[in-house]
Amino acid sequence: MRLIDYWLGIPLCLLLDGINRVIRMMPFRQKEKIPAKALFIKLSEMGAIILSYSLIKEVKKEYPESEVFFLTFSKNRPLVEALDIIKPQNILTITEDSLWGFIRDACRVIWRMRKEKIGMVFDLELFSRFTAILTYLSGAAKRIGFYRYHFEGLYRGNLLTHNVQYNPLIHTSKLLLSLAQVMKLPAKSTPELEKRIEDADILTPEFIPPEEELQHIRQRLGSLGVSEGARLFLTNPGDGVIPSREWPLDNFVALSKMLLEDDNNYVIIVGTGGVMKKAQALCQLVGNKRCLDLTNQTSLAEVLSLFHIAEALIVNDCGLAHIASLAPVKKFVIFGPESPQLYAPLGENVWILYSKFPCSPCLSTFNQRKSACRDSRCLQAISPDEVYHLIKEHLKWEKR
Repeated sequence: MRLIDYWLGIPLCLLLDGINRVIRMMPFRQKEKIPAKALFIKLSEMGAIILSYSLIKEVKKEYPESEVFFLTFSKNRPLVEALDIIKPQNILTITEDSLWGFIRDACRVIWRMRKEKIGMVFDLELFSRFTAILTYLSGAAKRIGFYRYHFEGLYRGNLLTHNVQYNPLIHTSKLLLSLAQVMKLPAKSTPELEKRIEDADILTPEFIPPEEELQHIRQRLGSLGVSEGARLFLTNPGDGVIPSREWPLDNFVALSKMLLEDDNNYVIIVGTGGVMKKAQALCQLVGNKRCLDLTNQTSLAEVLSLFHIAEALIVNDCGLAHIASLAPVKKFVIFGPESPQLYAPLGENVWILYSKFPCSPCLSTFNQRKSACRDSRCLQAISPDEVYHLIKEHLKWEKR
């Protein structure tokens, strides 16, 4: 995806930017009107989809008669559906499983956007050239997103009508909500905004699973030997997509052994197929039948149900931590090369473990989350003992 975005995205952005500059010179001006349809584009990063919730709610509040759409990668569709804020038929998807499927779906989406006569598009990707191209080709009169202004690098043309400056120093939920401040303007070509965003302005979505779904997951756990009333600790050692962001596997092993010293505790590994290899190694190294591997064996609905009956989730900085913000489970999130100041999960019951090394964060939007670091000492500095004692402090269980 990065290679396509770079080698194909840059020349396409340059070409479309030139076409757009010519069009802007023409005397025709479209009459300002309330957009009948609005589209949000967020292809990757499940966590950022959760963090866009406040923006979507704000747009729906300001334009209650407008129809709202969302475009994302196919794998993220169940999450958008779980937010219960976009009609299922208005969720557009693009596959990322194959190049041909990607091109096919991109063409289909462009055709659908123009057919729907989308009036306003919010490009929620921070510096993706592909989404800038999609936003421009939508034909929308208002195209709102982030612009580099005087930042160097990350060129993606000037294809938006409303350019909001990216701020790397505020939480991503507030950054996304800032886009709403310009949506009623006819255009925006300077970075200043009108007002600050308060913590109270950020809304946390909530998902309450039906009782039959909760009963189903309890029965499934029972079939795996999990005793009724057991204390469940969910974890995910990482899928290897960004290895420098993952706490060492040996630390997950040590922490799991500490948790399983209590006979009433179970460690359950959840996640997609990418986690399976690490999950199998974790279970083997822990060597305890109360360490269960459910990777690639649960739907999103089942994971959300687990979040409602489990005691805690212990994970790296990842999308799973943000999905858990839809539920009351206690979240212990380990940060290293990225900053919790930007990406901490929303809501209550969140505890962050962050070593605050002077070299961290080294992954950012500006380097497309690439780092020359091959030895994440910022993560190694967070010990299993530290995590265990933090969990004990906030759960306060009596050992059996």
